[in-house]
Amino acid sequence: SILLINLLVSAALVYGLWDVVSHTILIPWISLMLAMLLVRAVLYFNYRQQFKPEHVQRYALFLTIGSAAAGLIWGIGGAVMLPADNLEYQLFILFVLLGMGGGSTSSLYIYLPALFAFLPITMLPTGILMLTINDPIHISLGLMNIIYVVGISFLNIRINKGLKTSLMLRFENIDLVEQLREQKNEADKANMAKSKFLAAASHDLRQPLYALSLFTSVLDESIKHPKVRRVVEQIQASVTSLQNLFNALLDISRLDAGVMKTEKTDFNLQILFTSLANDFDSLATEKGLVITWPESSIYVHSDQNLLKQILSNYISNAIRYTNTGSIRIQCEENNNQVTITVIDTGIGIPLTQQNIIFEEFHQLSNSERDRSKGLGLGLAIVQRTAKLLGHSIDITSSPNQGSAFSVTVPLNTISVISATNTSTINVDLTLNSRSLILVVDDEEIVREGTQMLLSLWGCDVIAVASKEEALTELKQQNRIPDGIIADYRLRDKQNGINAVKEIQAEYQRDIPVLIVTGDIAIEDLQKVNSSGLQVLHKPVAEIKLRTFLRHVQQHKNATKLEVTG
Repeated sequence: SILLINLLVSAALVYGLWDVVSHTILIPWISLMLAMLLVRAVLYFNYRQQFKPEHVQRYALFLTIGSAAAGLIWGIGGAVMLPADNLEYQLFILFVLLGMGGGSTSSLYIYLPALFAFLPITMLPTGILMLTINDPIHISLGLMNIIYVVGISFLNIRINKGLKTSLMLRFENIDLVEQLREQKNEADKANMAKSKFLAAASHDLRQPLYALSLFTSVLDESIKHPKVRRVVEQIQASVTSLQNLFNALLDISRLDAGVMKTEKTDFNLQILFTSLANDFDSLATEKGLVITWPESSIYVHSDQNLLKQILSNYISNAIRYTNTGSIRIQCEENNNQVTITVIDTGIGIPLTQQNIIFEEFHQLSNSERDRSKGLGLGLAIVQRTAKLLGHSIDITSSPNQGSAFSVTVPLNTISVISATNTSTINVDLTLNSRSLILVVDDEEIVREGTQMLLSLWGCDVIAVASKEEALTELKQQNRIPDGIIADYRLRDKQNGINAVKEIQAEYQRDIPVLIVTGDIAIEDLQKVNSSGLQVLHKPVAEIKLRTFLRHVQQHKNATKLEVTG
């Protein structure tokens, strides 16, 4: 655009002065202009097609030299072509030079060396020549010419500084964005590595822990001597502590994986408070505390189990960090919502700590990592669970003044709710007939522990390491399993879900299945969750195994009735 403007304006100038200025001046001048523009055009197109960042200083030098050449041609031409006694044409030439000088600021202010190589050389020769003509008009025009050059130079210096500052901020922002992107990538990699480590560690540690819990259950069923039973109880307490840690890690992983689903219903809060009271009243009493429970007829819309988990974490923390005083559960209705608050008289939390207590493994006053003071995962689970449910949580606390943790839940979505039977249903877990249970697990110690416990409960057990072994053993005994307990992760990259489905297909029967897994990897949790099969996470509690066996027996009895019918 600069070259084109120079070409058009110089041609118009020659045309306007053709009958006034000697051709011996105009023709050489326009020839020099065309030659200069041609050289610069060649350099420009070479720059556009073969740009190399390492040659940027060379490009800047060419631009400066080219601008100086153009300024020299315009400056000398203006002075040489200036008619000595024709003010009208003198003003015409001055007008053209002012236009070229002013126009240069819009394109060359970004690089001041090029601007100062062009502007003064273009304007000053004609201005100085005007001063030599000794009359007020020409002196005034000459002075205004010089003032114009100085003024526009200072203006361009300021504009250039603003541009540099803008560019610096822009590139600093680009650098910051790039640094943030790199840090985010590093954080993502670290988080992925942590997840992989936890997944691997969880699976590898859960296997022996599961076996330990199975053998402990066998001991508990078999040993009657008081002293030995005391040892067994201590072992069970240790196993329970490990189970709590693994279950908390599992909850975190399931929430992060997005595989924990909500089942929202309308229910009476009193049912929830009664259940929580059964869980925590004795624990509070042991510590000399009293929990005050509200009597509520409020119905809310939420997932009862997940809401109970949130309140359980609040209450267990209140008991843990309250040495004297009391704990009060409070309900407040407002705008079709109810806020449930757990208020204690405990040690309180400093304001600076109130945001980070929701981070994993962060605990106050437990630098020694005393397990009796918890694991530091409860509030992290609360935050994720509340987000999953769409409930807001809040905290109000001061050091030595106690704490108030709350969760806000919407009221029921229907106007009338039938009374809910809150009576406790005692499930009879006694097994009335022998069932054949197929156990598929690649860990020998787990197979052995499961077989011993199930046999003690009156089941026939076939324990194998793979699907192929299972089919071979079943054919040899000519039996069909009544239920299958399979580990999710098997040898040779097989998994229990595919194994049990193939066994069901082999016998063309809907055999009750329990998948047990020690995995907490997100992708594995998603696969297990989408299988449609009953899934329990290692170590599996004894009561849950008994419940599954009861289901197997009920299914077996129902199948017999169908066949008889």
